[in-house]
Amino acid sequence: MIKMGARHNLIYPGMLILFVGLRRIVEILIENEFKSVGSLSLNILISISKFIAGLISMRNLAFIFMSNLEISSFDRIPKIIVLIFFASYFDIIGTFVRKYFNMKDKENKSLDERLKGFQIISSALLCYFTIKTKMYKQNIFSLVIISICLIIIIIIEMFYSSKGILSNTKDILLILFSSFMRANLDTIEKYLFEINYMNPFKVMMFEGLINIIFISVIIIFDESAFNEIKQIYEQFEKLNIYFIILLFIYLILSGLKNIYRVATIKFYSPMTRALAEIFLDPFICLYTLYRDNKQYDSNFWVFYGSNIFCLIIMTFCSCVYNDLIVLYCCGLEYDTYSEVTKRALTIDIDADYGKESIN
Repeated sequence: MIKMGARHNLIYPGMLILFVGLRRIVEILIENEFKSVGSLSLNILISISKFIAGLISMRNLAFIFMSNLEISSFDRIPKIIVLIFFASYFDIIGTFVRKYFNMKDKENKSLDERLKGFQIISSALLCYFTIKTKMYKQNIFSLVIISICLIIIIIIEMFYSSKGILSNTKDILLILFSSFMRANLDTIEKYLFEINYMNPFKVMMFEGLINIIFISVIIIFDESAFNEIKQIYEQFEKLNIYFIILLFIYLILSGLKNIYRVATIKFYSPMTRALAEIFLDPFICLYTLYRDNKQYDSNFWVFYGSNIFCLIIMTFCSCVYNDLIVLYCCGLEYDTYSEVTKRALTIDIDADYGKESIN
């Protein structure tokens, strides 16, 4: 039997999914209409949005996290600064590996979307070994199924792609490395939020500032990066209203996405954040695979159908991992949030009934 799991504050991952989807639509519009806009330009907007959204939210939304309470940090200030620096470093490295270096052609970009499920595996293992997050039967079951689906996607990619095995292997390893970097970012943030009681918006603000510095250094020393920014500036000089509006919308959506991203990590976990990112992947891949492939032979339909099927299974298992879907079989339901809550309420009711009997 399958049931939906009841959780509190579902507004945060729900809104994260919404803004991930909306930003992806705007990103597709930018890619289709303005070829000069590369990943570096979008990364600048994302970094600026993190800084601005963090600064505004830190002052206006602090009540969400009860940040007005003075709670001493577990670690000293120098260690916290180092952790924030490494979180920003993992963020920028993961993003550039995924987009700036490896995602130059559409085939690689589609592969990145299909292998994004590796983020939830990386996050789960990192949280388990670093901040000692417990892993129950339903979690292990989900990770095993997700791993099998990822292996199937990789094998199919090896046989279907026109690239050589060496090139395919390099692309796959880079994408998995990028997902691992993203998992490191989320795990460090979870540690800062839970162990050191850091205001998530303040952490996000500092991450955005550090990322801006990183990208500025890249622009100064990388000629191709400088030329990309120059082309963007030329579009502004032409007063291309449509271009300016799209970039502005992308900036706003990136800020909103990151607000709900840190809220999801705070109230849930990095694994729930990963779920929010991959939740729309089956639909995105339906579009990108259809758009980027002009010849539809029998091999393509095997490739197409197998990938979509695996993505749907991975999304389903990610919901199982996060207790949003509960499987009532083989004891997989026993340690889920809804069942633990139900047992706790039963114990409270029995205890109250016992007190009344004594009285």
